[in-house]
Amino acid sequence: MNLRSALLLVVSVVAGFQPVLAQSPVRGMAADYASVIQEGTPRADGSRHLDTGATLAGIRDLKANTYFYLVHGQRDWDDLRNEFLPAAAKARLDVWLYFVPPSECPAPCALPYGEDYIQTAAETAKLSLTFPNLKGMAIDDFADNVRLYTPEYVGRMRDAGRAVNPSFQFYPLLYWRSMLPDFLDKYAPVIDGAILAYRDEPTINTSRNSSLRAQLDGAEAMLRSRSKGLILMIYCAPLGRIPIAPDVAYVRDSLAMGLADVAAGKLVGVVTYKLSKSGLPAPDAENYAHTGHGRATILASGAGIPAGSYAELSGHYTATSGTPALLFWSTALYTKLPPGYFFLQLLLDDRQVWERDLATMESKLWNQERVELGPLPAGKSEGAFRVRLALKKTTGSISVIAGLDDLETEGLTLQDPGFENPAKWTPAQTAPAFLPMVQWFDPQRPTHMVDAVRELYGRFTAAPTR
Repeated sequence: MNLRSALLLVVSVVAGFQPVLAQSPVRGMAADYASVIQEGTPRADGSRHLDTGATLAGIRDLKANTYFYLVHGQRDWDDLRNEFLPAAAKARLDVWLYFVPPSECPAPCALPYGEDYIQTAAETAKLSLTFPNLKGMAIDDFADNVRLYTPEYVGRMRDAGRAVNPSFQFYPLLYWRSMLPDFLDKYAPVIDGAILAYRDEPTINTSRNSSLRAQLDGAEAMLRSRSKGLILMIYCAPLGRIPIAPDVAYVRDSLAMGLADVAAGKLVGVVTYKLSKSGLPAPDAENYAHTGHGRATILASGAGIPAGSYAELSGHYTATSGTPALLFWSTALYTKLPPGYFFLQLLLDDRQVWERDLATMESKLWNQERVELGPLPAGKSEGAFRVRLALKKTTGSISVIAGLDDLETEGLTLQDPGFENPAKWTPAQTAPAFLPMVQWFDPQRPTHMVDAVRELYGRFTAAPTR
């Protein structure tokens, strides 16, 4: 053995004992999706188009290395080909195309190739030959459209893409409810991985992430056993039917968990969804308080929620003088709600002093009521004031929200009658389908959220990861 060979052997042996992260120069995906910035004025066609420069600047400011570009119609497709992809290539930004399924594209929505996703895959792959930074395509709400997306159809779709570019990849978006072994077994031969859109199922919200670790572990194991990749999607905006915006801590903590798994080789990447990059404050429409910035909110969402379960917010009251009474504003949000199920209740300690069937409250409207609380027990000067949403019949699949605000008291005082200080209220629930909270509107939430994502992505993309 000559000296050069010996040295190479020593180097290779030493390298074998280095940590995996130190060996690999490959970085995982730190991505963003949707929420493009549009131009301020319409073009000659009468439409406001994508502001490519501003959108790219926002993505790069996040320290993201990948962007999922939403195609919801012909204009999106044209802006992509003519403007966004060339600029993203110069910026060394990886791009995935994200298409809506038929369920999200009723007339007059028209995708560039209609419902022919086989041709769509081939055309996407053609673009990737010109722009190698275009890595693949994804389809939203995949499992809700399996009448079209049969395993045979998806196989033809991916084959059409790979016939043009053998590196073409396809990732469907799946929710936790669809991460089932039988479902994955059917589609594993024709997909390259999946995107898990996390929603704390079965409750469905973007405020609580206590189930994320277990769901990530489960999804990672199922995809890994089938030699498929997994991308975690974190919502940065309210769900369509659940108008409760995630707070900064939720996004930061969820994203940090995902990035740690990317660094450990368990995930392909993470992607933020609907992260506002405009620099503008949150719209006033996101403030659901009656007045001020806070209100009591109790969400119940799921299927088969058992009768007798409830959730509540508990605060402290102190008796003053006279007969206790309360003036307050209440509201509810629901689509279809039969009577006799959900009841908004007020309690002093464990004594119920008022209740209202949510089905008798007109959805989305605030209503003011006054209730006499009755005399307190002799010698009672303080205790717990409770706002409770109680269920009296087991449900099917349902989603309701109850709200309370602007409490005015007589004969007692409350520490935070306007729900402006979440720390003054203690949440509790007897079933996971409930989510009680002080819903507090922060106009600077989008800015703070971008700051948090930038910090996490900046640390992640600055160092090699597996």
